[in-house]
Amino acid sequence: MASARNMVLAGDYAGCRIFRMSATCAYISGTMKKAEDVRFAPDTVVRYEVLTEDMIRSGNSLLLTGALDPGCLQKVRFHATPANQLKGIFTLAVKFRDEKRALIEVDEKIYQTIVRRMSEKSA
Repeated sequence: MASARNMVLAGDYAGCRIFRMSATCAYISGTMKKAEDVRFAPDTVVRYEVLTEDMIRSGNSLLLTGALDPGCLQKVRFHATPANQLKGIFTLAVKFRDEKRALIEVDEKIYQTIVRRMSEKSA
């Protein structure tokens, strides 16, 4: 059975891992310094989209426009299939408040954590 890589596939944080600490805390960690971790929260994320194969093929994602090269998008398209979503593997495009972007692949638990946290009001 396939499993999600739980990492940033492309963008400003490419290669960094994604972790889940609790039901409402997920973050990108590329270093051992906690101060440099990027949390998924309403005060740090402007917008996020769950990508599908059709969105990538047609170029309908506002977050992907101009962010990634076409070769990378072709590779990512194979990850964003409905079959993978049924297996609990999700591909998301995220735009942060500091104008950085990331294309991430996460499992269902991290996906639900991000959705839950983003639906809360920022404190």
